[in-house]
Amino acid sequence: MKLFPRLTHLLPIVLVCCGLPLAGAAPSANPFNESLALVFADEFEGTRLDPAVWESQSYDKSLSRDTARGPDNLEVRDGELRLHVRKEERASGQRRSKWTAGFVYTRATIENNTLIEVRFKPGQATGVNNAFWMTCIEGKRDGIGDRYEIDIVETRQDARASGAVGRGHIAWHDWKTQAYAKDAKGGSGHVAQGISVEHPFDQYQTWALWYGEHEMIYFLDGREVWRGQTHARYHDQYRTGVGKFAQWFPNVEREAYGKFGQDDWSYLGGYTGDRMNIVFSNLPWPESWTPLTDAAHGTYMAVDYVRVYRPARLLTAAPTHALLTGKPAKIGPGRDTRVALPAAVPLATRGEFPSYFSFRATLAAGSELTATFGAADAQVFGVGGSVAAGLRAGFAREVSTATAFPANRRPEPWLVAERELIWIGRFTPPLTAGGRAMVSVCVFEPDQVPEREPFFHANVDAQGNTSVNNDWHLNAKETSVAGEVQWVALANRGTAPLTVRALNFGPSYRSVSSSN
Repeated sequence: MKLFPRLTHLLPIVLVCCGLPLAGAAPSANPFNESLALVFADEFEGTRLDPAVWESQSYDKSLSRDTARGPDNLEVRDGELRLHVRKEERASGQRRSKWTAGFVYTRATIENNTLIEVRFKPGQATGVNNAFWMTCIEGKRDGIGDRYEIDIVETRQDARASGAVGRGHIAWHDWKTQAYAKDAKGGSGHVAQGISVEHPFDQYQTWALWYGEHEMIYFLDGREVWRGQTHARYHDQYRTGVGKFAQWFPNVEREAYGKFGQDDWSYLGGYTGDRMNIVFSNLPWPESWTPLTDAAHGTYMAVDYVRVYRPARLLTAAPTHALLTGKPAKIGPGRDTRVALPAAVPLATRGEFPSYFSFRATLAAGSELTATFGAADAQVFGVGGSVAAGLRAGFAREVSTATAFPANRRPEPWLVAERELIWIGRFTPPLTAGGRAMVSVCVFEPDQVPEREPFFHANVDAQGNTSVNNDWHLNAKETSVAGEVQWVALANRGTAPLTVRALNFGPSYRSVSSSN
């Protein structure tokens, strides 16, 4: 008996547009002990996959290990998705397969800060890989982004063991280095890291991944098994990128990873916001410890359900503070206005969680806006800009789009005279104790605000230089011990008037981007 009905029709809304929470089962794991909302589930209660949600690989795609994979090997039956393995020939381009199997993935990609959970049972045969994983199916960006893979688990039965024992491989793979990284023999390679987990092979088990901005936490039946950072041989590879290869490769270190010589740069496992799909697949893949035999014919990987959860705080659509909601504040040249908050706004929703703000501003050609956020009698951070000079942001010192990479490569102006634009900001507390905080800002046309939060990349230097994969338009990073904002000062340092309205604060991007 399933806990709730099939809800696949919500997936495109959820994965692209955040979606709304649904009633349902609690997750098997909760890494931050916070309220998690079920935003998508497929319980596979019907008789077929929803084609608006799921896409199968085509048999015409090139063979993998003499295996063609396509839709005829997929079946929804008895409340589960089955991926069948068959020993059969099938045309695949100019070749013919020896085996067929299944490969199916979500059409939409997954947003960060999400818990993905799947309960499945592997096919009961040695020599076949049963995989629940994530990869970039579409939209690859020439080696700089969307070249990542997360193996939540790939498992095969160990024929050497007594009884049904699976060897689960959990790992991440940064394929961005494949084009230029060479091993000791001169062959191409990529940076990767993983561990092996022994588990019962003849049972349904629940595997889950916390898919954060800069961390991945793997779970088996509610128990944390890996955080993606440790390895028996490559002790510091997650942070430095050095391990599998004896040196770091500088070819795209700035563009892809935001490495500009700053002392707090971290490889972070090479993840830079790559847009990934959920994938289920199986594949005949023998090794000496897991031989492939005819017994694999007719077996299948059985997926009981897939469920996706997001923190309830990220789904909040309303701001916690909504100010300047009536007539816009008109600020003349050389003038300023101070807005006192009815209650202090914490700069970290809770420890590691960022906080957000937004406002709408209309600048003339000669206006120059400065928005200073402070507490007591001290400035905490500020943002601002002008039509002529672009955007500014910072703490004690400022960075600008005129000099910070990659913002300085944009040919279009950041601000347009006499046009109301929405400014959305994010304060990110230090990722580590004693680290530096960040303020990030984006400016959009009101009808062009993305539904999904721009990807935030922690690698930013003192001049605001960062990776091209950091989707926030401008980022400033500096040591800050401030814990809250109590007031906002809006000033005009230009020669023409400007207006500001709809000043909002909230615990999520959505809470300040979806309001007027």
